[in-house]
Amino acid sequence: MSRAFLRYAGLAMVGTSIVLSSAANPQTPPGPTNQNEPRFLVYFDEFSAFLTNEAKTIIGEAAKRARETGAHRIVIQARASATGTSETNKYLAQTRSSIVADQLEADGLARAMIQQEPIGQTGSSDPTVTNRRVDIILEP
Repeated sequence: MSRAFLRYAGLAMVGTSIVLSSAANPQTPPGPTNQNEPRFLVYFDEFSAFLTNEAKTIIGEAAKRARETGAHRIVIQARASATGTSETNKYLAQTRSSIVADQLEADGLARAMIQQEPIGQTGSSDPTVTNRRVDIILEP
């Protein structure tokens, strides 16, 4: 197995245990309010790269919209809150980006259309949900 896969699997196990031990009410704001915007937001629990059913629905809507509009490129910008080290948050953003890209591909989009931009740590030490997200941007 590749080293990257083993790192991913380790983070996935840690993330799963955090998700399972967290409160039952995740902080998940609604998706985009203006359906004409070519941007879809996927939110995550703190230190998690786990896709909820709601997140999978949003990603599926992005894939559907990309097909309907004939988008030529999908940009995935992944962020993490400033809780933890910047190195850990960069890795978490990369993992979130990969998870969303994998789901877009599973939803029928060509991998060649998808460009990942893991941004990493954003915001302050406030671990608000707005900093724990992936933006899916559809480009013509």
